[in-house]
Amino acid sequence: MDRERLVNAVLAPADAAMGWVVDGLARAGILERASSVIMSGMKAALRTQFSLQNGLVIEGAENVPREGGVILASNHQSWLDVQVLGASAPRRVHFLAKQELGEWPGLRHLIRLSESVLVQRGGDDEALERIAEALRRGWAVGIYPEGTIPGEENIPRSAVEPATGLLRGKSGVARLALASGVPIIPVGVSGTGRALPPETYPRLEVLRPPRNTPIRIRFGRPITMDDYLGRTHDHALVRELTDRLMRDVSALVDHRANYIPIQVPVTPPPAFGRVGVLLLHGFSSHTDTVSGLVPHLDAAQIPYEMPWLRGHGTHWSDLRGVTARDWYTDAERALVTLAGRVDRVVVVGLSMGGLVGLELAMRHPELVAGLCTVGAALRFADPLSGLTPLLERVAGSWPSPNAFNDPALATNSRNYTRFPTDAFAELWRYAKHIEGRLGEVHVPIRVLQSKKDHVVAPVAGNMIYEKVSSLHREITWYEASGHEMLQDLEADRVMGDVMDFVARFRRGGPKAVADARESGVA
Repeated sequence: MDRERLVNAVLAPADAAMGWVVDGLARAGILERASSVIMSGMKAALRTQFSLQNGLVIEGAENVPREGGVILASNHQSWLDVQVLGASAPRRVHFLAKQELGEWPGLRHLIRLSESVLVQRGGDDEALERIAEALRRGWAVGIYPEGTIPGEENIPRSAVEPATGLLRGKSGVARLALASGVPIIPVGVSGTGRALPPETYPRLEVLRPPRNTPIRIRFGRPITMDDYLGRTHDHALVRELTDRLMRDVSALVDHRANYIPIQVPVTPPPAFGRVGVLLLHGFSSHTDTVSGLVPHLDAAQIPYEMPWLRGHGTHWSDLRGVTARDWYTDAERALVTLAGRVDRVVVVGLSMGGLVGLELAMRHPELVAGLCTVGAALRFADPLSGLTPLLERVAGSWPSPNAFNDPALATNSRNYTRFPTDAFAELWRYAKHIEGRLGEVHVPIRVLQSKKDHVVAPVAGNMIYEKVSSLHREITWYEASGHEMLQDLEADRVMGDVMDFVARFRRGGPKAVADARESGVA
């Protein structure tokens, strides 16, 4: 049973109890009155909670009209955003929610109790007309024009618009405002994404309670519909109003307080005329585990180095006595050699190679343009890994774990089938060392991690993504691959994502790589 199903099962009794209460209020004909009382109490409680736990700061509340219809349009970083906006607004707020939330245990009853409105994605004219009518009657409606949280639902944070640091605004807010004639209040919420990022909930990838990160909410000046009177409500007008709204919302947000801090406008990383790639294999691995990228690099005329790291490429017993300094030295030597032929180097490190790549980025930012980690071995999935210091003393060697989720592909592997426990203990200590220094990484980074990696715990990907100091960073998830991501079920996609990252540092970007392929090299 996956985590989400487990949580739903745990919540089932509470969901049933909440359903019984809400249904009872409806049968008694007092649901509307009860809703007002209950929501008022919840608002006061939440405001107290956020003030005590997060030092909630509210600015610009005077910009919200005390009566009449109004739309509160906010950025979206966290599942705390609804509670923060509801607790901070000077009047009761009804919310729009995506239809899928009507199936979530507990939440579905809160949506009903709060008199919020479920909307079908992709266009729901009937629901929008109901909301427009409610706005004309004087409702205050909270809407998130981004449509979702950046970093949730396979929408990476890197998908934000460079000019605003927000996802491209959906047109629903503008359409509702134009149809009902009510003003829009742009709202900027800062800090919620760090307090409770979607990695914690709803994805349950990072298991920790909400943090006491400072939270600030700012209500901006109203955008009235007076400026748009007499104009045809066509697509161009709707887009103009939506883009204006997103700029106003962005100006109210402290983007440095995001889960992953950014600077707005978002600028691309530096590009260079001549870029090389350093390919680093993993612990007990053959260079086959990264050499699948070589044809792609050759086709794009990108120089590369692919060194054997000490103790590899011969027999597993040759790993005895090898240290992390040996692996780092071999990689550093290859980096310096390659850097002598190019302007900058992009490091691509698999597993242990990802740890070495992180240290190269710390020590040689003047040589490293960017770093792509592939299943970096920061944390191990096997619970016995915590006993490594003990196993090192009682067992001389250990069988290598299965690193493939496709048994047919595993038959082609030339990785070591065993490894000395003292060598793994060295890797384990090295991972701890690198984990404590992640904040020293400042170069652009792309983290590739499979959720089905049974060698490295997927949480390792999130840890790197969160703790490095890189201004440009992103994480890409895969649903099927084993640990050998460049050879397993999604290898083509993984290699494409690596090459896309490499292309960003080459002057001309992806087009330069495509032109090289078309030149006849590929």
